[in-house]
Amino acid sequence: MSNRLFKGTRNPSRIIPERLKEAREARGYTLESFAEALQVTRQALAQFETGQTMPSSATMGRIVGLTTQPLVFFMVPSGRSSDDLRPFWRSLKRMEDHHRRRISRRLQWTMDVAEYVSRFIELPEIRLPTTDIDPDRLTDEDIENAAMAVRDIWRLGRGPAHRLVPHFEDNGIVVVREPVGCEDMDAVSCWQAGRPFVLLSSEAVSGPRDAYNLAHELGHLVLHSGAAVDSRNLDRLEKQANRFAGAFLLPAETFSKEIFGTSIEYFKLLKKRWGVSIAAMAYRCRDLGLLSKNQHVYLIRQMNALRIREVEPLDDAFEAGAPSILSESLKMLVEAGVQTRAQIREALAVNPDDLESICGTQPGFLSERVIHLPRKLRMRPGNEA
Repeated sequence: MSNRLFKGTRNPSRIIPERLKEAREARGYTLESFAEALQVTRQALAQFETGQTMPSSATMGRIVGLTTQPLVFFMVPSGRSSDDLRPFWRSLKRMEDHHRRRISRRLQWTMDVAEYVSRFIELPEIRLPTTDIDPDRLTDEDIENAAMAVRDIWRLGRGPAHRLVPHFEDNGIVVVREPVGCEDMDAVSCWQAGRPFVLLSSEAVSGPRDAYNLAHELGHLVLHSGAAVDSRNLDRLEKQANRFAGAFLLPAETFSKEIFGTSIEYFKLLKKRWGVSIAAMAYRCRDLGLLSKNQHVYLIRQMNALRIREVEPLDDAFEAGAPSILSESLKMLVEAGVQTRAQIREALAVNPDDLESICGTQPGFLSERVIHLPRKLRMRPGNEA
């Protein structure tokens, strides 16, 4: 990323058109809905966003009010080489385009924060296996091997892996958890500037559901880093990520040896040990040939009859862990006297409420003094106060 974002270079007499579009999309507005809220025509707004004309001071005031971004946001270049993100969306039909654009902007802002703090702090090294197999040619065996390769690199063994978020962060994956305001999205991931990112919905609160979402996104990051997702290959990529999630959470060589029964009560005992949903374990058993198609269907029917498909027993007995890398990084910068809160706000130029939500800091952190000594991170040489 260019350092322009952080040097504060700006021309106070001119608004940057691309930032108008970025702020609009980040608040979930379509071109039509934003034009209506601004009381301008769609054509006029399109001209603002392409730089053909500049908004009046009154219109700019309304833009600031509707997007809740400070005026400086619109005067500082993003510094990104490209806004062409390729997130791994689970659905291109159910999820409306304006939601995808809004969440993509959150991912970009997450990268901006990560790039900013990495100037001063050594973020954890990215430790993921390299998979060069074309997704069109991936076999089930390839996927199983890739999942085990991650476990080996992360030294997770072959048993249950609980509290996955710290494992992700310790191995270089930036994780964000915040409200997404979209029922059709539990999680999304992407690679940006050579680093993997995962955004988890805070509306999905089940620990086992979190675990599966994280493992599913990990599958995309490992298997599909070079793949472009479209309507033609989405189903295949999703099935591969699902297979990876099952293999990562429930390794065949150990999990298969524990299948001695097929009743709901027995699967509850397995869930207590593995921290994985009954539904996911049932699918894994079918993948491994431990349950026939008929047995699997019968088990799902039992779950429906007991009304435990949506909310299972023991869902509240596990948690994936809270992201901490970005919040600890900001706290370290402030506590070590390397950057002040004002300098952080100035450098990133985004509404502080947005930054606090993305980073997971306490509300008001960027304006109030909050002292928490961090762990896991160390300052880059030469940046100590």
